[in-house]
Amino acid sequence: MTQNKRGKKAEPQLRAGVYARLSETYDAAESVPTQLENGARHAARRGDRLVASFKDDGVSGYKEISRDGFMQLIAAIERGELDVVIVRDIDRLTRNLDDWNQFERACVRNGVILSAYTGGDLDLSTPEGAYYGGMETLRARRESAVKSARVREAVERNARKGRRPGAGKRRFGYRNIYDNPHETDRKRRVIRIELDPAEPDLIREAATRLLDHGESLGGIVRDWQSRNIPTVTGSRWDPNTLRGILTSAFIAGLREWEGEKYPGDWPAIIDIDTHERLRRLFSDPGRKADVTRRQKHLLSGILLCSKCEKKMYFRGEKAPRANSYACAWGMRGGCGGTRIKADSLEEYVTGAVLDALESPRIQEALRKGTDKAEEKQRILILKQIKKAKERKEEARLDYGGEIIDREEWLDIRAQVNSRITELQREYDRLSGKVVILGDIPPGDEVRDAWEGWTIERKRAAIRSVLIDIKIRPVPEDMRSNLPSLHADAAQKIELELKRLRQRVDFNWRV
Repeated sequence: MTQNKRGKKAEPQLRAGVYARLSETYDAAESVPTQLENGARHAARRGDRLVASFKDDGVSGYKEISRDGFMQLIAAIERGELDVVIVRDIDRLTRNLDDWNQFERACVRNGVILSAYTGGDLDLSTPEGAYYGGMETLRARRESAVKSARVREAVERNARKGRRPGAGKRRFGYRNIYDNPHETDRKRRVIRIELDPAEPDLIREAATRLLDHGESLGGIVRDWQSRNIPTVTGSRWDPNTLRGILTSAFIAGLREWEGEKYPGDWPAIIDIDTHERLRRLFSDPGRKADVTRRQKHLLSGILLCSKCEKKMYFRGEKAPRANSYACAWGMRGGCGGTRIKADSLEEYVTGAVLDALESPRIQEALRKGTDKAEEKQRILILKQIKKAKERKEEARLDYGGEIIDREEWLDIRAQVNSRITELQREYDRLSGKVVILGDIPPGDEVRDAWEGWTIERKRAAIRSVLIDIKIRPVPEDMRSNLPSLHADAAQKIELELKRLRQRVDFNWRV
């Protein structure tokens, strides 16, 4: 028989619960199964009856996050189901003072002992037990904070030096080179990464199709699936996966840390300007849906209702001739008061756009290389931003080396930050122009090329010359002016064109 140390009546056995935890990061402690096993043996040595086990595998005791196993342990104590809590060390319970205080109060209220199988027992109802338990928690908390700060400093130091992040899984576009390539039984160490023979060309292809041809992620993903192009894991492609690859600074040979980018020690797949243009493309709220989702209809999202300024979308009907574009009310926030026949509008807009693409105005812009001039300007701005960031870093180092005082450092930092903001604003202005002229053929070839383009490329061509198209309500004097059943085809076409001219307002970009 075991005598309870707190003066309770003798019981055949005390009821014991084992709690085990291992951090989500590297932790030198025993694994969770080993802790549970050793805790069970400790209960047997004490003559206790093991009634429950609790665990938090891969959860930090330092961070202020919810831990299911720990909360279940507290609940069992409060229900009076335990007399002893067994752990490896006190810091296995928690390294968070709020959690420790919760545990201590529960143990004191219910007369529960804390027993560490690497140490001894603690009665938290005594001043000595409460003091020692609290001090161990504070010590463990400090140790975790110091370790966390050191890890963060090491990561930042490596980022500033442009060293690649931890190995992890292979990145699309690259292949890992190991120091022990034939080893399979233990974790292999990556010594460097190189470009994959085929995948970088696919990334460049996707970037070109998005930026120059105006295609969507959905369209590219479906194309890659049809070509049986595998992902790194062998799973199916989806737009989010491809977007993550294309917006990553890694493929531009950059290490990103805390909003800053540093030249990396691995080969780049795309240049920095292309990287910034892709980032801009996916961060633009006005184009995000078009970039991510494939539009099946020529003018969806390009048309605006003149009443409420909201976008209009295709609305299909059982009879194809009744299909229309309509201002959608409800979730899309439109007024629902404007609608226009789809086939005649698409034909009318296509004709106007082709006329514009064939015009000397657009062709002259092509010959002058407007896009190339803007591209050179964007690259120059990126170089200026990089130089400004280097100046800020030099000032920080000068302050750290006591070459300049704090006031001088803060003054330089404020000036440089202002300059960076100004340059970034100009870069965003240039990158925000949705002018896709590089894919437009010479004037006499435009119509033939149009016939072979996908819906997405046609939409991109429309956006290259038009900001949007506003649709007005049917004029009062034309609501009853419908062609008679006996009117010939020419009369019907002329009347339809007249209605369209009064309802369609082109907002030309160039």
